[in-house]
Amino acid sequence: MASRTRVSAAGTGTPKATAPPPISSRSICAMRNRDRPHFKGLKWGLSLFLKWGLSLFLILLVLPVFAAPRAVSTFQSIGLYWSPPGGAEDNAAKVEFRPAGGGSWRQGLDLWFDSRNSEYRGSLVELEPGTTYEIRVTLASGVAENVKVSTWSEKFPVKRTVRIEPGTTHLVIGPEDSGDEKQGYVLFTGAPGKNAIDQSEVPGNDLQRDSCVLVKQGTHHVIIRGLELRNCKRAGIMLDRQFRPVLDTQTHDIVIEDNEISGWGGFEQHRPNSGLADNDAAVQCNYYRETEDEKRPDRIVIQRNVMRDPRYGSNPWQSGAGPRKHPMGPQGVLFVKCGANHVIRYNEIYSTNGNHFLDGLGGEENFSTAGFPWADSDINGNRISDTYDDGIEAEGGNRNVRIWGNYLDRVFTAIANATTSVGPLYVWRNVSNRMAQMYQPDAPPDAERRGSFIKAGSNDPRFVGGRAYYFHNTVLQPAAPGARYGMGAGWGIQNAGGKLYNFVSRNNIWQIHKAVQINGQPKFASIAADADRGPVDADFDLRNGPLWSAGRNPEDHGWKGTPEYEGRLFALKPGSPGHGSAERIPNFNDRYPRPDIGAQQSGMPPMRFGRAASGPEQ
Repeated sequence: MASRTRVSAAGTGTPKATAPPPISSRSICAMRNRDRPHFKGLKWGLSLFLKWGLSLFLILLVLPVFAAPRAVSTFQSIGLYWSPPGGAEDNAAKVEFRPAGGGSWRQGLDLWFDSRNSEYRGSLVELEPGTTYEIRVTLASGVAENVKVSTWSEKFPVKRTVRIEPGTTHLVIGPEDSGDEKQGYVLFTGAPGKNAIDQSEVPGNDLQRDSCVLVKQGTHHVIIRGLELRNCKRAGIMLDRQFRPVLDTQTHDIVIEDNEISGWGGFEQHRPNSGLADNDAAVQCNYYRETEDEKRPDRIVIQRNVMRDPRYGSNPWQSGAGPRKHPMGPQGVLFVKCGANHVIRYNEIYSTNGNHFLDGLGGEENFSTAGFPWADSDINGNRISDTYDDGIEAEGGNRNVRIWGNYLDRVFTAIANATTSVGPLYVWRNVSNRMAQMYQPDAPPDAERRGSFIKAGSNDPRFVGGRAYYFHNTVLQPAAPGARYGMGAGWGIQNAGGKLYNFVSRNNIWQIHKAVQINGQPKFASIAADADRGPVDADFDLRNGPLWSAGRNPEDHGWKGTPEYEGRLFALKPGSPGHGSAERIPNFNDRYPRPDIGAQQSGMPPMRFGRAASGPEQ
C-alpha cells in the first residue's frame, strides 16, 4: 500500500540500520593460538567493537523512528495523518504532492496541528481517480517524510451479474452474494424495462422486511445499479445490522449508483399517533445499536442516483401560530452510526409532489466525535432541494471530511456543521439559492426567520475545537415579486449550534438577504462567531452584512458590497468586488492565474451539479 523513505532536511534517503549477528565471546576466547595466529589482534578488535559498536547500536535503538504519514483515499481526495516528534502549532507541516514517476511538485494546504492528540491532519483535494501520488510532508524544523498513495479507481471490475426478475417486490442481498477484492464486485441490476421493484401492492410497514432492497450485515463488494425503486413501504435501499444473533462481520465496499428511487417512506410507524412522517430514506444505513467501530459499514459509494417525491412529507419548523417543532420526515440519505470513508456524489434529491424532506443528506450523533459522515469522506457534486431543515447535514467528528461543488436550493440550512469536534473539515465551491419560507412557509419572507449557509458550533465543551475551512462558497440572493429583500440565506456562517470558533473563512460571497438591522425583527449577520472562545480567521470575503465576534481585524482585505455576476451565471464579471482578487490557497485555487472569489471561476465552464456533474467538462 504505502511505501516510505526517511528523508533528511536535505532530502537524502537514509537506509535502515540493521544489527550485526550475535557473536559469542566465549567461543572466540576458547580458540587456541595455533588455530588463530593473529589472536591478539582479533581480541583487540573485538574489545573495540564491544565498547563502541554496541554503544552505537544502543544509540540507534533509542533514536526516534519517524513514522510515515498514514493516508486514507477516496476517488479524488487523500486524507493525511502524521505524528512526528516535535509536532507543535508553531512548527508548520508543509505538504507537497505529484503523480508518481516524476514531474513538478504541487503545494497542498498545510496540515492542521491538533494539540489535543499531537497529530497533524489534513487533506489533498481535487485529485485524479485511479492515480498514484507521491506525497512529501516537511516540518518547519526540518523533519520530512515521503509516502506513495493511490486514489480509488472509478472502474469497478465485475465478477458476476445478477439481473432481477420482472415483478420483483423485495430484493435481499446477503454475505453469500458478496464479491471480493481480487475478482471483483457482484452486480445487481435489471434489464431495461424490467428493472423496477414496485411495492404499491405490498402489505406491511416493517423497516427491514418492507424496504425495497435489503443489504444484510457482512455483505461486501456489491454494486446496486440501474434499478427503479417505486413506492417502497419504508426505505428504498436499507443497509441493516442484524440484532439477533449479534454478528462479528462488517458490511463494506458497497456501490449504489444510477438508480431512481421515488414514493418511499412510512407514516407514524416510528412515532405512533404523532401525525409525523417517519425518518425513512431513499438510501438508509441503520446501525444505531452498534457499539464497535470495526463493525460499522465502511466505503459506501452513493453516486448518480435520483431520489425524488417521497410518499409523505416532513413538517416545517413552524406553521401558523402553532408551536415550534423540529422537522421530522423522509430523507435522501440517512446514515445512523455507519462507519467512515464514504463518497456521496452527483445525486439529485428533490420533490415535485409537495412533500418536503427533513434533510437531503444526514445522519445522527451530531454532537459527538463520530456522526455523519464521520471521517475520510467526500460529499460533492450533488443537487439538493426541498428540505425543511438541512440540505447537507455533516455533523459530528468531520475528520478529514470534504464537501464541495454542491448546489442547495429551497432549503432552510444549506450546510450544517454543528458540530465539528475533530476536524479538519473542508467546505468549498458550494452554491446556495432560494432559502426563504422554509422555516415557516406561511410567514412573510421579509420578516421571517431565515436559515444560514453554514450552521455550526456547540455548547458542549467535549465536542468543540475541530478545525473547519470555508473557501470559495457563494450565497445567491434571487429576487421575488413583491419581496423587498432577497430570497437567499439569512447568514453566511452562523453559530446556531452553540459556541463557534477555530475556523478559516476565505474568498466566499457571504451575501445575506437582509443586512439592515430593524428593531422588532430578526437580525442577521454575514458571520456570527465566538472569537472570544478561540481563533477565528476571516478575510478576503465579500459581504454585505455585519460581522459578530469574527476575530481580530476580520475581513481586513475583504469587501463590503454587492457582487456583480455575468448574466444568469454566478461567475463574477470584471469590475465586481472580488473579481481576480482572491487570496491564493494551495490546492484550492492555485491553478488559476487570477482567481476570483466565490464558487465559479470566470472564464471556466459553468459549474454542473447532479448527474450532469459526473461527465467530462464541456
